[in-house]
Amino acid sequence: MRFKGFLATTLLAVIVAGSALAQVPATQTVYEGTIGKAPVVIEIVKQGNLTTAQYFYSRYHLNIPLTASGPLTFEERTNCWEDSCPLVGKLQLKATATGLSGQWLGQAGKKINRDVVLKKVAERRFTPAERVADATTLRSGLSYDSPVAALDNPYLSRLYDSGLTEGKETMLEGYALRTVTDKATGVSGVRLTRAPDAKTLPLANRLLDGLRFQMVDGALSCLAESKESSPAGGTAGGFDETTTTITYLSATLMTVQQSGSTYCGGAHPNNFWNRTTYDLKSGQALDPDQVLKLYARPAKTDTDGAPVETPEYQALKAKLTPKSPWFVGDTDVGECLSDDLGYGYSLSFSDKGLVFSLSDLPHVMGACMGEYYVVPYSALKALWRPQAKTHFSGL
Repeated sequence: MRFKGFLATTLLAVIVAGSALAQVPATQTVYEGTIGKAPVVIEIVKQGNLTTAQYFYSRYHLNIPLTASGPLTFEERTNCWEDSCPLVGKLQLKATATGLSGQWLGQAGKKINRDVVLKKVAERRFTPAERVADATTLRSGLSYDSPVAALDNPYLSRLYDSGLTEGKETMLEGYALRTVTDKATGVSGVRLTRAPDAKTLPLANRLLDGLRFQMVDGALSCLAESKESSPAGGTAGGFDETTTTITYLSATLMTVQQSGSTYCGGAHPNNFWNRTTYDLKSGQALDPDQVLKLYARPAKTDTDGAPVETPEYQALKAKLTPKSPWFVGDTDVGECLSDDLGYGYSLSFSDKGLVFSLSDLPHVMGACMGEYYVVPYSALKALWRPQAKTHFSGL
């Protein structure tokens, strides 16, 4: 019995210690300055005795990983984290009143040495989502789950922003918008320039910038690859040919459509088409079940683990056939209309009603992606939840 009690106490201590370790905050410090005469941005991230770093030249915006070999000493290998990879240079730094200074010592070719002068421009404390065991997992804690999170990261927000080329202003439902193109990668996006209520602009543009940053991240990753490691290495991987458009705007909702075909290696390209409605009050993707009676409340699941639909939603779906006046798909692609397709519709809102689409399907089913039904708002009377009044006037 004493052994069982000791074992239980020990296990509890291990669990508590592990949980505490997972909650240890890390500090991300960002510096701007020069290596030689070339402008750079460098970040150093520390958690306890773990340190990781990376930097980019402002001219190229290609991320260069660094491995810590001392408190302020780092090794640069050819876009590689393994110790066996060729050593390109060493970064030896020391603290100054305004940041850091030191030298970049070349370890390959002519072994050129360059002076380094860095000024501290930002610092952020964060808690990694998962337990950190080494510098590699510490770095993974810098990844972000939502598009807009990169905007709050002082390093990523600089890496993904090389300046924008602006297109002509166009109008959509009383809103003015323009296409913007990232100068380093050629990735295009869209931003709002005017709105009936100017308070809409900051949050809407924050969402749109975040979505563009995701595409820029993909393009930079492809550009950093070598031709030897990927046939698409050194290119933007098709991310510069993707499209982002706003298909619906209101005072509280914005629907964004993204599509394209990207490839940075692998068996097949990534063909995608998706449409998402965002809540401009919360800055989050709108869950249609918040405003429509789609699923049972309290939540229930069927024998397969799927959420139980409401009778109202089942009645509406029963009307969704190619013979319905709401059908807007292509009847020539019969396999896309099969009842056993294996993929459900995604929902979004437009100026005409509730849109049922097939999005982000596997490569072999790419031809099936797109709109299939647009149910007018007048046909949704039985489905509205009380919260819908927040977004749809006249209910």
